[in-house]
Amino acid sequence: MRPMLARQGVVYVLFCGLVVGCGPSVSEVRMANYPPRPENCELEFVKVDMGQLSNGQGPWELIGQIVLGEEGKQDPFDERYRAIVRPRACNMGGEAVGIVMNATSEGAFSSGTAISYGVLRKRDSKSEAPKKF
Repeated sequence: MRPMLARQGVVYVLFCGLVVGCGPSVSEVRMANYPPRPENCELEFVKVDMGQLSNGQGPWELIGQIVLGEEGKQDPFDERYRAIVRPRACNMGGEAVGIVMNATSEGAFSSGTAISYGVLRKRDSKSEAPKKF
């Protein structure tokens, strides 16, 4: 029983850092630099296969992440979140967005949701394969 309570405590502490304030907290991580696209660019919404992303396979390259955190149980497809994610993903040079992680923590005193959107770009088939170091 104690390990379960410890896990819940860790998850609660993580979410507390994300879900402070009235609106969602937003953080961005860039993993590659590409020219920005217009703020209202068209983005595909795709299902993310983390196995393909992590081993350099598949049609998409992960170029960044946008993480939203907010109190309560939230829907990652909510139009409010799309309005927050779109300009940031376009600014990163993204061509598509997929949900990398969606986690909700519910405790006795509060609950919160963290959603990580992966910003994706089509792989350049002309580029060289990564070289071993």
